[in-house]
Amino acid sequence: MSVRFGIVGLGMGMNRSRQVLSTDGAELVAVCDLDEARLEKAKTELDCEGHTDYQEMCERDDLDYVWIMLPSGMHAKFGIQAAECGKNVVTTKPMDITIEACDALTAACDKNGVKLVIDFEERFRPINRKIKKAVDEGLLGDVILGEIRLKWWRGEGYFRGWHGTWKQDGGGSLANQGVHQLDLLQWFLGDVDHVSGHFGIYGGHEHREVETEDLLHAHVQFKSGSVGAILTTTTCPIVQQTQVQVHGVKGVVGTGPDVWAFVGDDEVDVEIEPGPRNSTEDCISVLREGTEPACSGAEGRKTVELFNAIYQSGREKREVSLPL
Repeated sequence: MSVRFGIVGLGMGMNRSRQVLSTDGAELVAVCDLDEARLEKAKTELDCEGHTDYQEMCERDDLDYVWIMLPSGMHAKFGIQAAECGKNVVTTKPMDITIEACDALTAACDKNGVKLVIDFEERFRPINRKIKKAVDEGLLGDVILGEIRLKWWRGEGYFRGWHGTWKQDGGGSLANQGVHQLDLLQWFLGDVDHVSGHFGIYGGHEHREVETEDLLHAHVQFKSGSVGAILTTTTCPIVQQTQVQVHGVKGVVGTGPDVWAFVGDDEVDVEIEPGPRNSTEDCISVLREGTEPACSGAEGRKTVELFNAIYQSGREKREVSLPL
């Protein structure tokens, strides 16, 4: 029997709807959106049922998962509602924008005996799985530095609506655009000891109405002794390839472009076990095989805590220790 999905939010939710349709063992049963015209168009394209009433969709008895594809600050609220209806929950990135909201969502899922999956799709890419394994198996030796370099452009039109607001976006170039890379950095290098950050709005007239940052740089000190260096911005007029890179005393690995280089002449490689290739396959595995999600609620919370610590550091102009 297929694992059955309902998806709320038909902006980016259309991409995940198509992913469900193209995944063996998954069925898209229903979608939900307040925009009736968008909903009708989606129902026709996706060949599924549609709702404007979210509670009504959550109360269906033919759904296994409800997938939340809404503004970041609404993820926990809508996830809790689904959990209280006995549905397993998937949220798009980030899990939410505060650690309190993350904790409330986790508690609701635990109380109702349902699964919680956080949709951090970058964790499924083979190169990222290889990097994780290389770090974990010590192939890099002592890890010295992990880096994020994200240089994008977002114009004035992008920030109409909830984007660029603290209340719903929770941040800018880090918490929105850079959150996949932030998740990878903490996944690769482990628990954080303290951070220091600086951020602001540098995009001139294009970003004059924006609340959140369009440029941020931060230092992250991991408990392992490794250091993290982060640069994210949406002010770069020519979008550059996003980089996540880790180096130790024996080599350097990364993405954007892919890097896999080690000291010496011997070719170094790692084998990665077969596993889910996307978040839909991950959800199926969690229910059918009893596996842990690629990104659990506990893991998703770490990224939210980390970007909040960096923002706190920037606001207070001081080093901030974790946990918050």
